[in-house]
Amino acid sequence: MNVNSYSLFIVADTIASVAPSPSPEPADRDIVRAFPTKQLRAEQTREKLLQTGKTLLNTGGFDDISIAQIAAASGCSVGAFYMRFRNKKAYFEFLLDRVVDEVREEVLRTLTPDRIRRLNLEETIQLCVNHHIKVVRDHEGLIRAALAYSINGSDDWQPIRDAGVLLNTHYIGLILQKSRTRDKKAAARHLLIGLQIITGHLINAIAHETEVMPLHHPDLPFWLGSIVLHCLRSKPAGAAPP
Repeated sequence: MNVNSYSLFIVADTIASVAPSPSPEPADRDIVRAFPTKQLRAEQTREKLLQTGKTLLNTGGFDDISIAQIAAASGCSVGAFYMRFRNKKAYFEFLLDRVVDEVREEVLRTLTPDRIRRLNLEETIQLCVNHHIKVVRDHEGLIRAALAYSINGSDDWQPIRDAGVLLNTHYIGLILQKSRTRDKKAAARHLLIGLQIITGHLINAIAHETEVMPLHHPDLPFWLGSIVLHCLRSKPAGAAPP
């Protein structure tokens, strides 16, 4: 078993207890939440509507955005919206699933073993933390809307939770390749603690105005990277270091 395969095995075993149930496949979700498109023009209109949703969510809450606004900003009619989505909630769920799929594809494509080949442990941790921050910043409005929906009893937070588990699994797998510790399972557990801490801070920074390391503060990557590195190197009293 090579180092990368071994690391992924350890990560999967460590995160298994907190991993959510598998979400429906993208095609299955699409059938439930959006009407199928048979022509290129219809597909292009749907994509415009989705891109508009991302933009509008960065300027206001989802409840404040009307279907008429989404349609007008996309250059189509309200009727065209309803030809592609059952209602506003289905539109939001479809948009959320689409973004999560894009994030999943992007991290697997860009954060590869070859990408970290020349990096040391600290640099690899910082690379992963910077990526995590960028993902959250890029989709701040969508995450805020999903958080608001989840507070009201919706399950719209589940796709974001799924994405968080996937990102953490991928980050830990990369970081473990740079760790010299023999106890990879303990190291994975420590890294998971650090990543959960910084995720909590990022979500809190989206949900609330904060003066302490707000989401777009230039020093945020340094401090969050330091937290993950600290968790990796720390140990409870009486425990062996990872």
